Amino acid sequence: MYFKSLLKISRNIIFTSIGVSFLNIITTDVATAAPCPAEGSNAAAGAQNSTCTTTPKAMEIKFYELGFCTGDPLSGNDFDNTTCEKAWQSTSGETTDLANFSYTGLTSGLSYRVPSKQYDYAYVVFDPTWGLKGEVYFNGTTYYTDANGSVTTTEADYEKFEMKLNNIDSNFPNGTCSIYSASTGYGPVKARLANNSLVSATNGTSCNAATRMVGSVGLNTPLTITDDVKAYQLTWIITDMGIEATDGGGSNAPVEWKGGPFVPNFTLLK
Repeated sequence: MYFKSLLKISRNIIFTSIGVSFLNIITTDVATAAPCPAEGSNAAAGAQNSTCTTTPKAMEIKFYELGFCTGDPLSGNDFDNTTCEKAWQSTSGETTDLANFSYTGLTSGLSYRVPSKQYDYAYVVFDPTWGLKGEVYFNGTTYYTDANGSVTTTEADYEKFEMKLNNIDSNFPNGTCSIYSASTGYGPVKARLANNSLVSATNGTSCNAATRMVGSVGLNTPLTITDDVKAYQLTWIITDMGIEATDGGGSNAPVEWKGGPFVPNFTLLK
C-alpha cells in the first residue's frame, strides 16, 4: 500500500514525532558551533571569534530514499538494508530546497506503507552535491556566498553555489575519507560516501567520485509504527544551522563556507 505523499496534509491527530539529525558531516566544528550574530548586532554581539552556523537562504539537496531499520544499517563497511523498510524512494532523485521545504515537500517518487513494528534506526540516501546560499553578519559587515563558494562583501555577487562533499572524515588522511560517526542529541550518527550501489568509497579517488551519501541515526527514542498510522509528515529543521561560516582561527571575518546540519523531522499521522 502506497501513501499519497510523505508531506500529506492531514487533519488527523499527530501523536508522536522524532528528529533524525545528520550533523557535522563536513566539518568538526558544526555540532558545537553557536548561531551566527543577527543582522545589525552591536559590536560585541556581532564580533566573530569562532566558527558559527546560520539559516541558509537556499539549501538544495537531492534525495533518493528515506526509511527505518530495526538494526544498524551502517554497522559494516557498506549500507546494509537487511533490517530496513523504505518509507520513500525516487530512482532519479528529487531535489528540494530545505529552506522552502515546508511549502513544497517531496512530491515525486513513491511512498510506502512501513510494516507495524518498532524501529531503532532511520536512514536517508542523498546526493553529495548541495546547493547553498547564505549570509552572515560580523563586526558591522555582512558577508555573502558567491557563485564560486567564496566569501564576498559585495551584495551584487550574492549567489547560490554548489558544494561537492568528498571528505567527511576529520581524521583524513589518517582515516578513510568516506566514513563519519559522532554522538548527537538525537542518537549516534553515521554517514558514508558511496557509489550508486551504496558501496562505500575507500580512498581519495573513490571519495571524489562518490555519487551518493548514506546517513543513519540510532534513535534515542525508537519509532513505533502501529496499524492505525496513515501517513508521515516530513519537515526539515535548518534554523540557525544548515550553512557554516568558518573562522580562520581568530580572524575578524569568515574565510570560507561549509555545509552545516540539517534535521529531518518525521511526524506520524493517524
